[in-house]
Amino acid sequence: MVYLICGIFGGALLAAVVVPLFRKDDSLESAIMEETEWDLLQRKKEVVLGNIQDLDFEYKCGKLSEEDYKHVRAGMSAEAAAVLRQIDEIEQSRDLDALIRREVSDRRGRARGTTATQDCPGCGSRNPVSNKFCAECGVKLKS
Repeated sequence: MVYLICGIFGGALLAAVVVPLFRKDDSLESAIMEETEWDLLQRKKEVVLGNIQDLDFEYKCGKLSEEDYKHVRAGMSAEAAAVLRQIDEIEQSRDLDALIRREVSDRRGRARGTTATQDCPGCGSRNPVSNKFCAECGVKLKS
């Protein structure tokens, strides 16, 4: 009898601990925290542009032949262009989440006091001085 009560109590305790781990949270906070396609594309853009920068560095150090450099650089540039095109499509489709995210980041920058900006030579958008590449079009900014 004691074993039965302990078993039931242990099973209930185990269920109370495990059930919340597998339950899908449909609250507003969890929806806000989810990563959207725009977030994934922004991260992919950063990775691709970083890879291009690394490739340029390796070529300048003499680790790559000119033929290999041009071939790999063309592929990476095409991938970066495709990612930037997808980002533009999302933002131009009047995606409110992307517009809200941009406004929030602008306001956070102003709240932190990082109002020093520089204009992009490619598209003319304002970027924080700490950016090496334009957040809108990916063009390298002058330091």
